[in-house]
Amino acid sequence: MQIDFNILMTYGAVACKVNKGELVFSEGTTPVHYYQVVEGCIKVFTSNNKGKEFIQGIFSDGQSFGEPPLLINKLYPSSAQATMASVVVKISREKLMDIFNDYPQMLQNLFFKFADRLYQKSISAQILVSRTPEEKIIQFLENFKTYHNTKALALVSFTRQQIADFTGLRVETVIRTLSRLSHHGKVKIIDHKLYY
Repeated sequence: MQIDFNILMTYGAVACKVNKGELVFSEGTTPVHYYQVVEGCIKVFTSNNKGKEFIQGIFSDGQSFGEPPLLINKLYPSSAQATMASVVVKISREKLMDIFNDYPQMLQNLFFKFADRLYQKSISAQILVSRTPEEKIIQFLENFKTYHNTKALALVSFTRQQIADFTGLRVETVIRTLSRLSHHGKVKIIDHKLYY
């Protein structure tokens, strides 16, 4: 969901710089604020006790993240971290509710945004149940193209590590699998950049 920056500021939002690698919120903490990216990139992820990450989503300019736990007063089931120097605007839950009361159209926008995210989560589940690394990566790439509404050859804007974190594979497996897929003409790798 995107709320107009001027509306957020009018209701008391604060813009914060977030350094690369810095956490915006941590798994298991209580939500207090609504967050929206002004510039930069934030990943929302879960990790196990061995440090293996599973990326839930990557959010960039204008996108919000972390709303469901905030709205239903539940602890965060994941963490949010800047993948580059970023600026994030935050506003309290109470002030967010004031915005929704004054701008009811935003509730409808939120409803459709949540429906889209649920749909994307269902699509992402297909990756996890795929059997081979090739199937997982191809499914991930198909989801990428569907999300960006393109059938043409497109630059995949994710690192090999991010693909590994989305698919549950090791980065070494992703690198080897992409090399095999390139050799078979299913993907293109040009100057170390991945195209699908």
